[in-house]
Amino acid sequence: MVLFSIIASGSLYSRGVYFNSYPPKQLVAASFRLPSYFIDAMKKMQALKRRIQTIKHIVKWVVIIYLLTYIVCLPFRESKKGADETSYTLLQAYVESGLLETAPMRHKTYSNGEVFLLIMVPSAVSNFEQRDAIRRTWGNISTIKPTVLLKFVLGKSKDTVHQSLAETENSIHNDILFEEILETYENLSQKSIALLRWASANCNGVKYLLKIDDDMFLNLPRLLNELNAHPKTNTISGCIVSGASPFRFAFSKWKISRSEYKNDYYPDYIAGTAYLISGDIISNLHRATQNVPYFIFEDVYITGLCRKHIGAVALENKGFNCGYRNRGPCGNNFRYQITGHHYTPREIQRMWLELQDRWSNCRLVDHYFIYKLVDLFKYMFL
Repeated sequence: MVLFSIIASGSLYSRGVYFNSYPPKQLVAASFRLPSYFIDAMKKMQALKRRIQTIKHIVKWVVIIYLLTYIVCLPFRESKKGADETSYTLLQAYVESGLLETAPMRHKTYSNGEVFLLIMVPSAVSNFEQRDAIRRTWGNISTIKPTVLLKFVLGKSKDTVHQSLAETENSIHNDILFEEILETYENLSQKSIALLRWASANCNGVKYLLKIDDDMFLNLPRLLNELNAHPKTNTISGCIVSGASPFRFAFSKWKISRSEYKNDYYPDYIAGTAYLISGDIISNLHRATQNVPYFIFEDVYITGLCRKHIGAVALENKGFNCGYRNRGPCGNNFRYQITGHHYTPREIQRMWLELQDRWSNCRLVDHYFIYKLVDLFKYMFL
């Protein structure tokens, strides 16, 4: 019987029928084969791990390059800061030696029709380079007809050294108006009220008032030609902003509560980087600031709320470019434009020279994508 069992078991084994014996290894593997979807998932996981490793390597080298570039650029940042401090120190030394007088200068009062265009530039006390660049370029009004008058509007700085230097600067140029306004972002509307007040009191009969920031490029000849060809009245013109609404987000820098402004939308207003006010509404606009509740955003307040209060018109002028550096820093880019926003003092001086040369061409680095990359590099490292 035992022998028969062994023989039977062997014959059944040979036919693939198993009872008490173990199956071959190949059949075991086949019986426990993983599902195809599981294998695909494993492959995807391995591919994801490889991508993560690649990203880690890229991030590592980006950080290394960033740190090395920052270290290399550090001396240039310090040298620029040191140069500014040296120039301030030298100017202050002249003041202390008595070579330059800092006595307050008296500003002339202009009679009816004596000034065609009054340019008023709100500027921070410490922005010496910006004011110097303007005087050397579009603010150089000594040969311009009809009469153009340039005034800078400054507040009060907490830095007494800068304040003293600005007073010395005014003793040289006699083009700065000092106001008892602390230099803060919240007080920008106060500066604009002050310049309207000065224009009303000291420039009777002025045809136009241009309020423009000190980081703006201005094609002044083109503006004058346009004003002579197309006179404007009862208007504030520039880059018009329509349908803007207040930020209600609690953590926003520009948050405006319902108590500060209850409406859901601002009236149409002109972007505050540069706007042109026709002379016939300057006094009315200033009086409106005494009746319209104060608002923190200067352009919304002056060119929106106060303008609407007196019934003046907000007018779009395509020649005003108010976007942040939306044209390359090249004078040729502004041959048929009036303003450009946010350029450095050095750029403004070079752009002005290029604008005077009708045969000038823009440099390669002034083309849109290239100068945007250069701006990004400067922002990150300088």
